[in-house]
Order: sequence, then structure tokens, then C-alpha cells
Amino acid sequence: MEVAVIGGGASGIACAVALKQQNRNIGVTVYEKMPRTLKKILVTGNGRCNLTNENSSKEFFRGDTEILADAFSKYPPKSNIEFFNSLGLLTRTEAQGRVYPVSGQASAVVNALLCEVKSIGIKVLTDTEITEIKRTQNEFLLNGSYKADKLVIASGGSAARAQGTDGGSFKLLKSLGVKIVPPVPALTGVIIDGFPKSVKGVRNICTAELFVDGESRYKEKGEVQFNDYGVSGIPIMQLSGIVAENKGKNITLCLDLLPDINENELAKFLLSQKEKYTDKTAEEAVSGILPKALGSYALLVSNIKNAQPIGDIPDGKIKAFSSKVKKLQLKAVGVRGFEFAQVTSGGVPKSEINPHTLECKNVKGLYVTGEAVNVYGLCGGHNLQWAWSSGRLCAEAILKENTVVKNK
Repeated sequence: MEVAVIGGGASGIACAVALKQQNRNIGVTVYEKMPRTLKKILVTGNGRCNLTNENSSKEFFRGDTEILADAFSKYPPKSNIEFFNSLGLLTRTEAQGRVYPVSGQASAVVNALLCEVKSIGIKVLTDTEITEIKRTQNEFLLNGSYKADKLVIASGGSAARAQGTDGGSFKLLKSLGVKIVPPVPALTGVIIDGFPKSVKGVRNICTAELFVDGESRYKEKGEVQFNDYGVSGIPIMQLSGIVAENKGKNITLCLDLLPDINENELAKFLLSQKEKYTDKTAEEAVSGILPKALGSYALLVSNIKNAQPIGDIPDGKIKAFSSKVKKLQLKAVGVRGFEFAQVTSGGVPKSEINPHTLECKNVKGLYVTGEAVNVYGLCGGHNLQWAWSSGRLCAEAILKENTVVKNK
């Protein structure tokens, strides 16, 4: 049997390795459009590669999360850690269950995988973009030249195009009659209507809560980064997919700029400052609680001038300012594009795929793994957990199918 794997990223290589480890007689060829495989791995986790998360489960995913069940049941985080241990890679677990190589280098993950690829005889063709697939009665024909009995599309979504994931998976799948949930960027920055450039570069611990048509959809505390287009940082990235999926609706991002102090305490503190330092300007008073640029913006939207003496500001206005700091409402009008996104929301939906095997229901012998499936994880190693597990589940299904065919 000959298996073609389109895409030399995490799920594609995991699938190829799992296939060849368990049956050396199977021919496995990986087709990669870029000059090298696993390029995206090198930039994950800020170059450290957060390769899984000990707590990973469907609660950390969005989309058709029912698809995760078999993959995570058979290949949970512990299994993937053991898989890398068997390749000579040791890991350590850090805060929130995030797992990294002990070396702290993403290249260690790449090297471990590629050494195994070479050792067990997986054929890898780089600089080889598959642009055409034809399904005959018994096999797949790629680019009119390469033949395969089974085909795995593992070439990712549309995010991180610099690493080669430019939506090619979806074009190929559509050409084979597979339906696709339209892809949108996820884990990216959120664009805010009329946001001032003055806050660019500010970082502040906030609680971010997203409302869609008045309904709360997500809430998380963490460092928010302020930019000229809007906001980013992990709490924002986590909710960005919801913003993208609900384009055209009324979307409000509510930021609590001081999550560790309640509104009454904040107002009481500022009123005590007013009583003690009547000549202190509003800007000077706020500098004790917020970064200067962010404090000035909060004053602006509260109709308080920076230079106004705090003693001249009515108590009611100080209380209103405290409320604004705790509930700064921003109008989200979109997200940054695929070139800035870490992952894709959208892809092959559950209606098109068998969750037990990841084989397409209407195209026998065609399998889809990783980001090309309509499911994505939040930050923290969850997307790579899905990549490894989906690739290994796919390999298991192909091997079982091969055994059934042989025994007939």
C-alpha cells in the first residue's frame, strides 16, 4: 500500500511516522510545498514549542469539538509526551499544564521527528506543491504523476502563510467534492473602531469580556497589549475567533483595566486623593493606577481633561471615571488577517468526516487531519495536541483498513 501525506507539518509528520513505525512495508511519501518540513513548529511558543498541554480537552477547543473524542481518548497528552520520549526528546511541564522540550528550543522537536523520519525510511519531497488531485476507482493521482492508495491532507488551514499554510488544503478538498466551513482567522488581534494611536505599546493586566448582540460569549484575565489598530495579547487572541465568526453583528469588548480592585474601592481611593491633593492634575492622579497613555485615554472617554485639577472634578464624575475604568466598552469591528493569525477557524465539518477515523465520508481513502478540520484550540499547546493526536488516529485507521483488506 502507498500512502501520500500532503503537508509536512505537525499532523502530517506525526501521521507518517505512526504509519511507518507500525508497518515498514507500507510506502509513505510526504509532499511539502516549502523548502523544508515542520517550519511552523520553529515559531511556536516563542521559539520554545509548547508541544502539548497536560490539561488539554474539548473545553479548550472551538468548532466541531465532537470530532476530538476518539483522537483524545486514544492519544491524550500523556500518550503524545511518551511518543516524543520514545524519539529521544525529554519534556517539562510549566504553568497551566503547558509542556515544552527541556532544552527550551523548538528545534529539538523538529530534530527528533526528522531523525525518526530518516531512520524508518519515510520519503519526503520538499518544494513539491500538490495542486491537482484526481480520484480513480482504485487510487489517487497527484499532479498527474504521483499515485497513492490512501491520501491524507494535512496541509493546514489559511493562517501563518509565511510558513506555507495558505488555504491550499481547502482548494484540494473542494476539488474532491468535500464541503468546507468558510475559514476565518483565529488567535489573532482584534480591531477596535476609532482606537487612538496614543496607546500603542501599552501592556496592562485586564479582564476581557466579549459580548455578541448583548450576550456574553467569553471572559478571561491576562495581559492585554494595546496597538494602533486595537488590542491583542492572549485574552484577546482567545476570543478573536468569535469576533471573526460573528462579523456583521453588534460586538462589544469590555475591558476591566484594574481587575484586582473593585469599583467602589477605586472610587474611594481617587476621592481620597482629591481630598489630599487638590492641585494634582487628573493625569497625575491617574498615573498612580494606570500606565500613562492608558490613563489619559480613560480620562478622555470620561470627558475629563488631563490638566484639570482633581480638586475641581465633581465627585460624581470621579465615580463615573471609576466605572469606565472597570467597564471600558470598545466596539470590535473585525480581526487581523490570516498573515497575523496563529490558526484557522473553519475547515472540514463533522458532517463530512468520520470522527473515529478522520476519513471523509463521501471520498473513500481520503483522510483529513489537524487544522484543515473545523476545530481549533485556544492558546497553550492545545492546537499541537490536536495535530499529533489527529495524525496518529488517522494512521491507526489506515493501518486497520489495510489489515481488513489483506484478510479478505
